[in-house]
Parts: sequence; C-alpha cells; structure tokens
Amino acid sequence: MKPHRLCIRSLLLLALCSLCAASEAQDRQRLTACLDSCKGALLDGTYEEALTHIDAAWQEAVRLSDSLSMADVLVQRSEVRQRLGDFYAAQHDLYAALPIYEQLRNEDGLAKVYNHIGSVHYYDRSFDEAGRFYAMSMAIRQRQGRMPELALLYGNLGSLLEDIGRPDSALSYHRRNLQIRRTIGEPRWIAVCYGNLGACFGKLGQLDSATHYLNASLDLVRKEGDDALTGQTLVMLGRVMLQTGKAKEARALCEESLRLVEPLEALPIQEQCYDCLYQAYSGMHRSSDALTMLERLTAARDSMFGRERAKGLLRLELNYAHEREQLADSLARLEEQHKADIAYEQRLGRERDQKRVFLFSSIGVMILAAALWSRLRYVRRSRNLVQKERDRSDALLLNILPRPIADELKANGRAKAREVEGVSILFTDFHDFTRMSEKLSAHELVAEIDACYSAFDAIMTRYGLEKIKTIGDAYMAAAGLPDPRPKSARDAVLAALEMQDWVRARGIDRMAQGLPCFSMRAGIHTGPVVAGIVGSTKFQYDVWGDTVNTAAHMESAGAVGEVNISEATFDLVQAEEGLAFSPRGRVQAKSKGELAMFFVHRSGAHT
Repeated sequence: MKPHRLCIRSLLLLALCSLCAASEAQDRQRLTACLDSCKGALLDGTYEEALTHIDAAWQEAVRLSDSLSMADVLVQRSEVRQRLGDFYAAQHDLYAALPIYEQLRNEDGLAKVYNHIGSVHYYDRSFDEAGRFYAMSMAIRQRQGRMPELALLYGNLGSLLEDIGRPDSALSYHRRNLQIRRTIGEPRWIAVCYGNLGACFGKLGQLDSATHYLNASLDLVRKEGDDALTGQTLVMLGRVMLQTGKAKEARALCEESLRLVEPLEALPIQEQCYDCLYQAYSGMHRSSDALTMLERLTAARDSMFGRERAKGLLRLELNYAHEREQLADSLARLEEQHKADIAYEQRLGRERDQKRVFLFSSIGVMILAAALWSRLRYVRRSRNLVQKERDRSDALLLNILPRPIADELKANGRAKAREVEGVSILFTDFHDFTRMSEKLSAHELVAEIDACYSAFDAIMTRYGLEKIKTIGDAYMAAAGLPDPRPKSARDAVLAALEMQDWVRARGIDRMAQGLPCFSMRAGIHTGPVVAGIVGSTKFQYDVWGDTVNTAAHMESAGAVGEVNISEATFDLVQAEEGLAFSPRGRVQAKSKGELAMFFVHRSGAHT
C-alpha cells in the first residue's frame, strides 16, 4: 500500500506542476498578444489605442512577477507616450525601467533606455543631456555590433547635430543611417532617412537638394500609408517652401499635415504644424490666422514642456541621481561594517587565546570556574550583539516597508506584487518651487524641505497612511495599504487637510520673520492599484496603475492651499461629518479627458 500511495502523490504533484506551467504559459501568451496589438496600433497611427494595449501588457507582466518583462513594457509604453507628447510620463517609465536593467545587467535594455531618455531631452531642447545619453547608448551598440540599432542612433545624432547648428556634420550620420537601411531593405526607414537628409540640406541652404529628398520621402511614406510619418514629412517640406518664400505652398502642405495628425493626437507633430502655419500666415499677412496658430503653438509647447512639466523631468533626474548616491553610501557603510566585524572577531580571538593561556596555567576548579565564567560572558555579549544588530536591521526594514510586506520578505526572501482595491493615493506638490529655491541657499532649502516632510511623516503616522516616496518637492502617500481598511479615504482627506493647515501656519510664521515660505497643492483619488516590490536589491515599496496617474492629475489640476479630490473619493467621504465640498464641475486632464473634481475642506472653513 505504501508504494501505491507514494505513486498517487507523485502523480498529483506532477499534475499540479503541469497546471502551474500551463497557467504561466497562458499569461505569457496574453502578454505577447498585448505587445503585438500595441505595435500594430503604433504602425496604424492610433496612439490612444496603443496606450490601452500597452497598459494591458503591464498588468500581465505584473501578474507574472517578471522583472525583465515589466522593464520591457515600461520602455515600450514610454515610446507610446512620446508619440502622444506626454514626455513627463514617458521619462517616468524610463527611470522606472532603468534600475531593473541595471540589476539584471541587461545591456540591450540599458541601451534602449539611454536612447529614449536622450530623445526626451532632445525634444525638450536639452541638447547636452541628449548627446550624453545618445553616447552612452552608442557605446553599448558598438560593442554589440547590431546594425539596425546603430542606424537608429546615427539618425538621432544627425538630428541633434542639425539643431545645434552643425548640419554639415549631421549629413554624415544621416548617410550612414541610409546606407544601413538600404542594406537591410526597410522602405519606411529609407523614407525617414530621405526626410532627414532633405531637412539637413534645407538648413544648409541647398533648397533644390532639400526638395528632391523630401519629395522622394513623401512618395515612399504615402505608399506605406503611415499618416504620422506623412504628416512629419509634409511639415519638413513646408519649412523648405518657407525658405524659398513660397508661403502659400507652405500653408497648403502644413494644413494637409495637420488634417492627418490631429486625429492621432500626435502632439509633437501638431506643434510643428502650428509653427509652420504661423510663419506661413505671417508671410501672407493674414494676421488673425497667424495669431490663432501662435496661440495653438504656445498651448502645445506648454502641454509638452511647460514649466511644471520641465520641473517634473528635473525631479526624475535628481531623484535617480540621489538614489544612486544613496546606494553608493550604503555600500560604503556596509564595507565599513564588514571591516569592523572582522576586527571584532579578531579581537575576540585574541581574547580567547589569552584566556586559554590563563586557564591552562591555572589548576583544578579554578580552571573550570574561569572557563565557565568566560564562556558565559562571551555568549551573553555575542547574543546581545546579534540581537542589537537584528533589531537595527528590522527597524531599518520597517522604515521603508509596511510590516506585512517586511514579514513576507523576511520569511520568503521576496514579496509578490498584488492588486489592492479601494486605495486612496495622496499627492502634494509645493507651488512655484523653482522660484522659491532661488531665494534660499542650498542648506536653507534642504532644511525647510526636511521640516515640511518631517511634519508630513508625523501626520501620516497619526492617520495610518503609508508614505510611498518623495520626488524633489513632491510627496506621495497611500491610505488602505498594504491591506484595505474601512474609512481609509476619510483618513487620506483628513491627513491632506492637516498638511495644508501645517503649511499655512508655517507660512504665517516665516512671513512674520521676513522669510520666504512654501504653499502647496494636494490631490486625492481612490481606486485599485498594483502594490509591491520590484527587483531583488535596494527594496522600495511602490504602487502602480491608473489610480496613481489620476491622483497625480488631481494634484496638478488643483489649486494652491486646496485639497482637490476625484469623484470616486467624493462618493466615499461625502457623508462624513465635519467635511464640506465645493463642486468644480468637470475639469480637463491630460490624456484623461474631462474629470469631475471637488475641493474639500472642514465645515465652516470656507464659504
């Protein structure tokens, strides 16, 4: 009977393993299908549809708990967001993927991330930073010898050289790109190369050559049926027409381009169309139409790289650099601790040797008594030391992770990401931080931010919120994590109101002393999130999902001194005593459309 039972158990285990493997295979098939659908939508020029597919791919990658797949999806989502002109969100995805590739030592992923970060800086006209990241990507690609990726970098570097006033040098890179594309046989990329060469000749004043290459590019892209690329080429040709003084022809080309790209919501190309049409109408002395185009041009540029978005990009850069510096400091401290432990062990060894000499030189009971006493003292000291180090390690872990997550991490060596419903995400951001920072020295600025964040941390503890992270002058926390709990939305609102009260009181005190002070926006949205730890070192508990993005929109669309909440949060707290609400109607939010929003305050605090 025993062998028979063992056989049945083995079969059951085998069946269970097969089911698990089949389930993972299905998850990977769904992930692949979402990525393929995203690529197809990009080729069709339906960028919002591509964003929907790549968000679905992200959910599948999280379900698999596959770090490499998550990083790959983040990079592809950043490309979609660049096409839509949402460069801050694109850069956020790239800096989330970068540490994963670094941990995995994945050079291909690092090269992709460096190239995309360089492209965001290029569109932001931060050409020095763009060149630095392109060079980092180029160094990896040259080691790998992968020609299509090298060709892409040649094209990017050529465009960069054009815009810094070196079109003659740019021609060399564009021709290298074209040579590789012809060898591989890629009509769409050959059209891109022709367009870049045409633009380059235009800046050199060789307008016949410019027109020749741009018309050749236009013929190819029309055959490919790529509306976005066709629109891009029409704008470049329109600019050449402006150089030749043909304002009417430029207007017709750029109006055609705008008709093609407006349905795609391809904001970077639309911005180029508005610029071309503004110049064309100005050349035709149509002042009213020129003014309209100038207004649209300004709005497009503000949407992509307004002051707040530029500050957001800077935050991402500074936060990543700060994390790298912290990692280096942590490694140095670990090395110092390791050396101290070795010295301690050596000292203990010498003490043991000395005690042995003494013990062996003694007699009978004295030998036994001394040995027992020495051993007891050593064991107690060692136990106390080990317990002290364990307590310090646990305290540090609980300082960065919620207790259930820390317990799971210590028990299993990892903590799986999981979906949590009904989480209230709170974002705050200091208003006009750049201007304020110019009035304070570096030491004063850090001291003031530290005072604010220390107060915020205490408020989070009182209301049971989980602090997620800070990014420059932005503070992020969540209520209802790691496990859902009743009234978590109310706690998030009350915490935000108390934060605003503290900032106002601090401002009054500093103004009375003639010192500059901060004011703040706050926003809250409630919904499902994915929460967990990515990677296997330098743990950080984080949350992802559309709820986080919507909460960020609540903050950015709010007002100074107010707490702005979404309709989902309002539904949960509207019946709470002591709270009053000011409906704002439906407010436009980037990539989200119109969202219902409410200002919340304590009863009697506002009229």
